[in-house]
Amino acid sequence: MKPVCEIIVQEILPSVRAMVAVKLTTTYGLSQEQAARKMGTSQPAISQYKREIRGHKSRVFKQNPKLIGMVDDIAKKVASGELTIFDITLEFCRICKYLRSEGIMCELHRELNPSLQECNVCARAV
Repeated sequence: MKPVCEIIVQEILPSVRAMVAVKLTTTYGLSQEQAARKMGTSQPAISQYKREIRGHKSRVFKQNPKLIGMVDDIAKKVASGELTIFDITLEFCRICKYLRSEGIMCELHRELNPSLQECNVCARAV
């Protein structure tokens, strides 16, 4: 069984990074190199996000307009220089807290491990 934090690291955070990277390069016109510098990653990582080799958009985001709005807000603030790399990390933590507090991570965790049907640890730990 994977702990919920492992699911976040393997599925959620790469999706968030990919969505921010794509927004920075398409909506805000940043080059891959500029987006990489602002996000504290490499240009090849940005390229992989754009080509959906890394960070395939998690279905969690497709089902939740609030999450999409949170990601859009991060991208806008990154593009404007309002967020530092440290601030971006805090925004990612805010997304994680939201996912946990709304029970979204519990749902995903239960799907991946049906024996957790009665578990609600994620929501209680917020």
